[in-house]
This record gives sequence, C-alpha cells and structure tokens, in this order.
Amino acid sequence: RMMRHRWVSYVTVAMLLASVTFGSQAAWLSGKAWFSQQLLQRAWQRSQASGQPIKPWRWADVNPVARLEVPRLQESLLVLNDASGEAMAFGPGLAGGNPQLATHSTVAIGGHRDTHLSFLEHAVVGERMTLHSIDGQSHHYQLADMQVVDSRTQSLQIATDVPGMVLVTCYPFSATQTGGPLRLIARATMVL
Repeated sequence: RMMRHRWVSYVTVAMLLASVTFGSQAAWLSGKAWFSQQLLQRAWQRSQASGQPIKPWRWADVNPVARLEVPRLQESLLVLNDASGEAMAFGPGLAGGNPQLATHSTVAIGGHRDTHLSFLEHAVVGERMTLHSIDGQSHHYQLADMQVVDSRTQSLQIATDVPGMVLVTCYPFSATQTGGPLRLIARATMVL
C-alpha cells in the first residue's frame, strides 16, 4: 500500500511538472506572438512615416509592406514582404506584386488558413477589402470569386499584368493536418 501511494505521488508530481512546462511554453508562445505584433505595428507606423520599409527588430528577415483591411469581418492585417513559412508565422506574406504599384498589377498574398487568412472562410463574393501601402496609397477591392484548386494537378498561375488582388491559403479550413494539396484562391478586382 505504501508503494502504491509513493507511485501515485510520483505520477502526480510528474504530471504537475509537465503541466507547468507545457503551460510555460504556451505562455511563452502567446507572449512572443503578442510582442512581435507590437513590434510589427511600430515598424508599420515608422514605415508609413518614412515611406520606406522598416524592420520590426534588428535581426528580422521581414518587414511590413502593406495593411489589408476587411471591414465587414473586422480584419486588419499587416502584410509582410515575404511569404515563406517562417515569415507567415507573423502574418500574411507578399507572394507577388508590389502594393505600391497596385494600380498597374496584381498583388498576391499568401497566409495560413488557421490564423491570418482564416477570415476567408466567412468571406463572400462582393466582399470589400482595402490594401494600404507604406507610401500612403489605399487600393480598394471587391472579392470577385473563390475557387479551390489541387496544387498537385493545377498550377497556381496568377496574371500579374492587371490590377487586382489574389489571396491564397490552404484548404479546407477544418483540416486537422497541415500541408495538404488543396488551396483556396480568392480573387478580387480593383474598385476605382
């Protein structure tokens, strides 16, 4: 009986330590995410004031180049200059085009389906969006269509010679595994 009591005590202590460890990791990740967003916001404000991209921290590989707003869905996201997986941990990334030249070309933005571009699950054709570039320009768009493509059999070619915006994310939104082949392509036309 004493041996069983000791074993239960060891298991209880081990579970408590595991809880503290995992809880600390979760708190660390949440804190890191919050702090990085504050630094990105500050970099965005400084970039707008100077008209030049400013890094959010000295060793950053990314910087904000635009802000995407979807008023009906109450979304306001900083778009980073890179759409790599590492960069998209902090926000949606620029996959093509240039927000400062948006009146002449398509801007393509990629992001994760379970974080920054999760709002697309609730977007509807006709949805209004605004892209603000660091030089103070605002470009207005209307969602024209959304389609799901299989990246194994269909290419994700985006015409870049017409004014527009394309948002790309993984699909379906409810997937439990990451890295599947399906992509949601949301195309928006510029509203003058």
